[in-house]
Amino acid sequence: MTAQGTDMNGGVFARHNRLPFAIDVATGLLFYFVAKFTDLQTAALVGVVVGSVLVTFQRITKIDVTGGLALFGILMLCISAGLAVWLNDDEWIKLRGTITGLIAASFFIIDGARGGPYIGKGLARYMPYSDINAGRLAIVMGMIGIVMAALNYGAAKLLTTDNWLFYKTFIDNFIVIGLVMLAMRYARTKPTV
Repeated sequence: MTAQGTDMNGGVFARHNRLPFAIDVATGLLFYFVAKFTDLQTAALVGVVVGSVLVTFQRITKIDVTGGLALFGILMLCISAGLAVWLNDDEWIKLRGTITGLIAASFFIIDGARGGPYIGKGLARYMPYSDINAGRLAIVMGMIGIVMAALNYGAAKLLTTDNWLFYKTFIDNFIVIGLVMLAMRYARTKPTV
């Protein structure tokens, strides 16, 4: 077996991750278009309904459509939608990403401090490496969550709602990808010599 063969796990494009990844992308686009043509509150509520239907479908059929982070994702959707309804103002809803980002970052960091048995392990499934330390991954993802919450705060305060929605749906993802690529150096275990 080659050295690369021991490091690679397949990541999001592995056969078992293709459907959950495609569904993640589709639900993100659904949120964007519902928000674009209606409002942010409606988009958040649609997200909760779609997420709940997906988890129910997965439990009934045993077909993996949500990946390793289903319950965490649904919990965050519910918190997000609850804030959208409670705050009921576009400016506050734009800040919802900052609030939920900090909440999610807290969950990641707490899970990472415990060795990553839940969220870290679920997220490691999507990474293309088999030498990931789940605890380190959870901690570094929590730190990325804090950075992204701060960037969302800046975008929410400085951009119009349309520009913020474009940032949140498209640009935000590329920033996360770049940060995750840097963070993988920390999350991967070092070979012992």
